[in-house]
Amino acid sequence: MEYKRFIINILVLSMPLFMQGQYLEIGVNGGGSNFLGDVGNYGVDLPRGFHAGGLLRYNFNEHWSVRLQGNYGQIEARDSWSYLPERQERNLSFRSQIREFYLAAEFNFFPFEPGKKTKSHTPYINGGFGVFSFSPETYYNGQWHDLRSLRTEGQGTSLNRGAPYATASSFFVFSLGYKWSLARWSSIALESSFRTTYTDYLDDVSGYYADPQVLSEEVSPLSATLADRSLSASDKENTLRGNPANRDWYIFTGITIQFKFGELYEKCASFVDKN
Repeated sequence: MEYKRFIINILVLSMPLFMQGQYLEIGVNGGGSNFLGDVGNYGVDLPRGFHAGGLLRYNFNEHWSVRLQGNYGQIEARDSWSYLPERQERNLSFRSQIREFYLAAEFNFFPFEPGKKTKSHTPYINGGFGVFSFSPETYYNGQWHDLRSLRTEGQGTSLNRGAPYATASSFFVFSLGYKWSLARWSSIALESSFRTTYTDYLDDVSGYYADPQVLSEEVSPLSATLADRSLSASDKENTLRGNPANRDWYIFTGITIQFKFGELYEKCASFVDKN
């Protein structure tokens, strides 16, 4: 019994040493969004949409933490914004609401803790996995139209018996950022966060042009109209409308304000003092 009590006392007394620097943070963020896919510019452009959200971060020490993040945002793109003539000719456009959650591990390159002058700033990276929902739509004749229900590539018709694409998927996220301490309990960060998704339909474009007559008869005339909005008329049936070999990406870039609200080692020290 004495031996067990000795071991317990050693573990309790050692906890503040092992847990030093552990604390929780909550944060709010907001900024712009970019889309990389079949519609719009072929490459990173100025932010065209927006995002906002919140995070909960558990800091293990001055370098490592784990982060739970939730965001709401909007992405959009237009072929008219592209410098590629073939995209300008295709003339497609979309916007989509994004709702996402992800979990990521984060690493500070320099020791960092809010309120500590010698640990007041650092570049950082994080990486993890998440899930999200999306809902592509396009503007036509003065109103927005849901694209998935129009089955613009012939999904669920005699041309393609496959079901329409799912409007929820997953992604791998990788972020680059820099954070600064503002005060004892707060900090600010600038961050760009890149998501490679497991869908190619964020913009409703992936495969081949469908027969417009079949779309018109089996779905609706509007489906045929929005499936091919090319500037010049031509027969495009069974030619590629997008690039099914590449999945879509989206990027959130913005500012995060973070608040530190708990240090576990202080609680452990108080527990040891009382005992």
